[in-house]
Amino acid sequence: MISSLLAAPNRQQVIALSGVFQAAMLVYQLANKPTCDESALKCSVASLLRTDADTVESVFSNIECVGMGCGVLNQVFSGKLGTLSRPLFQYSVAMHQLAMKLLSLPHHGDVINQRLVELSAQFPDDDYGENAKINDDSAALNDLCEQLAGLYAKTISTMEPRIMVQGSEGRLSNPVIVNRVRSSLFAGVRAAFLWHQLGGRRWHLMFHKRHYQSMAQRLSA
Repeated sequence: MISSLLAAPNRQQVIALSGVFQAAMLVYQLANKPTCDESALKCSVASLLRTDADTVESVFSNIECVGMGCGVLNQVFSGKLGTLSRPLFQYSVAMHQLAMKLLSLPHHGDVINQRLVELSAQFPDDDYGENAKINDDSAALNDLCEQLAGLYAKTISTMEPRIMVQGSEGRLSNPVIVNRVRSSLFAGVRAAFLWHQLGGRRWHLMFHKRHYQSMAQRLSA
């Protein structure tokens, strides 16, 4: 127990947690802002389709694809985001809670994995590891998000805790935005699941906050 508390997070853990915070920021942007970081959205959504990746870094294709998340993690833990840190942290914790709930519901996990494998065949990566269809065609991105949102609604959204997204009523009544929000939440839950698999625990953040912040800062530089 003591050795676990003292062990600093490794690169893979920081990348996975950055994926969680990237998803949290995307949810906030989509719900509250006129635009979101679409490049980060595509990276997070595409990460769901890489079900057989060997490393966390390859889940996101490359470190640049989780660059926004590294920056957000650095800013949240260094206190530079002010009041914005609270909703981002709340979303991230809720995503981790849902990821843990999936561990106790293997049927949900099987359904999710089977459908993601099917979608990965429908939206294949190109030779450089980035999803060509969703990068070049916004209609394809919207189609993928619609299908991911439907899968999220049938599985993860039925579990507790339900994530209550706060934002503009006008934006959250737009089906395209709702699909993108759910897809981002989905990506965040998957990243949280990976973080847990790598040994990440919520209480680690109390003891390794500075380690996470400094490593995320280096990765986002």
